[in-house]
Amino acid sequence: MRRTAAAVLVTIAVVSALSGCVEQSGPDPTTSSSSYLPSTAPTSPIDDGEIAAAPEAGPDSQQDAIEAATEAMKTFAQPQLSADDWWAQMLPLLSQQGGVAYEGTDPAQIPAHQVTGAAIVLADSTDVSLIVQVPTDVGPYNITLTRPNASAPWLADRIRPAQG
Repeated sequence: MRRTAAAVLVTIAVVSALSGCVEQSGPDPTTSSSSYLPSTAPTSPIDDGEIAAAPEAGPDSQQDAIEAATEAMKTFAQPQLSADDWWAQMLPLLSQQGGVAYEGTDPAQIPAHQVTGAAIVLADSTDVSLIVQVPTDVGPYNITLTRPNASAPWLADRIRPAQG
């Protein structure tokens, strides 16, 4: 009798333990049941994955960009400088991406020597990214400038000859 009672207790314990491992299912939402109620959690706007366009750069922002690009090009176009001196002058004018791109540049390989006219902002400028074309003694250069927000300074990401 003891053996039977022990077997029953073990069976009850095993069944109880196993019932905790079985997934309990709630009401089937595909059936109409008065006990199934839709969630009353607050709704939020749907994120459709679209990114809002940055606002166009205003006149003051564009003027700041022209000044930053002109300074970057004047600093960039100094092939007579040692690499260390050139880098020390360029680094503060570069974004993080620009710093990575131009680290190790040999200024003696830069064909431009001077800015020769007024820079212009090219089409499709935004308040956080734009391209300024700067004329030099070897032709125009396009300076891509970026900044994290409208109150941050413009920094050069890329300095390259304009495609003609």
